[in-house]
Amino acid sequence: MPLDALLATLEQNIAEELNVERLAGAGLLSRSQLYREFYSATGHSVKEYVRKRRLSKALALIKHTDTTLAQIAQECGFSLPQTLCKSVKAATGQTPSQYRAGGGEYYFPAYKGQPVLPVMVVAETIPPTLRLRYYDSCLKGIESRALAWLFAARPGYRGRIFGRNGKQEGQRLCYELYIEADGTDQPAVSGTFAKTICRNKEAEIHAAWDYLCNGWLKTSMFTQADAPYLEEYIHADGHVNRLQLLLPVEKKSGFHKIRLCQCDEMRFLAARRSGADAEDAASQAVMDFLRAHHPDLARAARQFYVANAQDKSCTCGIALPPQLILPPNCGVEMITSPAGEYAVLEGCCCGNTGVYESVLSAWVGSMGLQSATPTFAVYETDGSFGRREIRARIYRAIKN
Repeated sequence: MPLDALLATLEQNIAEELNVERLAGAGLLSRSQLYREFYSATGHSVKEYVRKRRLSKALALIKHTDTTLAQIAQECGFSLPQTLCKSVKAATGQTPSQYRAGGGEYYFPAYKGQPVLPVMVVAETIPPTLRLRYYDSCLKGIESRALAWLFAARPGYRGRIFGRNGKQEGQRLCYELYIEADGTDQPAVSGTFAKTICRNKEAEIHAAWDYLCNGWLKTSMFTQADAPYLEEYIHADGHVNRLQLLLPVEKKSGFHKIRLCQCDEMRFLAARRSGADAEDAASQAVMDFLRAHHPDLARAARQFYVANAQDKSCTCGIALPPQLILPPNCGVEMITSPAGEYAVLEGCCCGNTGVYESVLSAWVGSMGLQSATPTFAVYETDGSFGRREIRARIYRAIKN
C-alpha cells in the first residue's frame, strides 16, 4: 500500500530534514493525498508524527544507553542538544538526566495499522478526594451529564476532577466523580499508571481506551494491575476540552533490565534439531561432538546459546574460539551473531527462553524499534550450574 511505503521511508530517514515532496513520491501520493490519508490513518499530521517518533527514539536511547545527548540529538534529527532537552522537558516534565535516572517511560510506537497516541508510564499519587455519585438511566453521555451536574452544584470549581464507572443500582447507572475538596472521604492512591491524553469527544475517548488497553498494553512490557482505572478531566471555566486516561499497570513477570548496546561479534558451535525434545537433542549433539573431539573445550564452556524458531526447531550452541575448524559432515556448525546494535534483556536463569523473548519483543515494539534478526539467548555461568548462579541475556538485533 502507498502509506506503508511512506511510513517505511519515514522510519529509515527519521533523523533527516522532513521533505514532504519526497515523502509523497515514496508513498506514490500527491501532496494533498499525503496530508489527508496520513492524518486519517495515524491521527497525526506528518510533522507531528515525525516529531513524536524522533522524541520516542531519543528517549529510548536516553533511558537505555549511555550515549551522550549530543550523539542522541544527531541520531534522532534534533538540531542541537538544547533542542532535544527542551523537547524532553515538554513531553515528560523532566530533564534528560532526570528521565534517565527515573522510573518513567515515554512511548510513541511506529504506526502499525491503528492510530497511535503518546503513552507515558509513571509512578503517580492521586490526591485525597471527595467521591460524588451521579445516577442516570442512560449510559451514553453519562460522563458529560455528571460533569454538568458537578459544575452546576459547584460553579467556579478549579480543582482536579477524576472519574470512572460506578456500581449500578437497580436500573440506575452510576458514574463516580472524585474531586479535590474539604472533607475528603477517599484516601490518596499511589501507583504506576500508563497515561495518554485525548480530546473530550465520546468516540475519541472510546478509541483511546481501546488503543491503551488492546493496542499499546498488549505489545508493551506491562500488564494491567489489579486496581481501578481513572479518567482525569482537564477543564477551565466549567468546560472540559481534554481527558487524561490513567490505566494502572505493573511490569510483566520475567522483566529485569533491558539495554540498547553495541555488541561485538559472537561465534558459537551449534546444532539445530526439531521435534518435541529439540532443545535437549541439539545441546546433546554439541556436547557429544566436543567430548569426542575437544574435551578440554567442553569442560571450559561458560556461555551457552539457545534460539527457538517459529517452525518449532531449536538451535543450541556453545561460545568457542573462532579458530576452531570443523570436520565435514560432523552434525554441528559454527554460527555467527554479527557485531552491531542489540536490545539486550538481562535476567536470571529461566528454563523457557520464550518467557523472556516475549518480553523483549514487546519492549522493542513499544519503543518503535525495528528488529533485524530473530531473538536468541545466551546463558552465562562462572562454572557453577545452580539456577541462581546462571544469568541469562536475551539478544535481539536492531536495524539502524
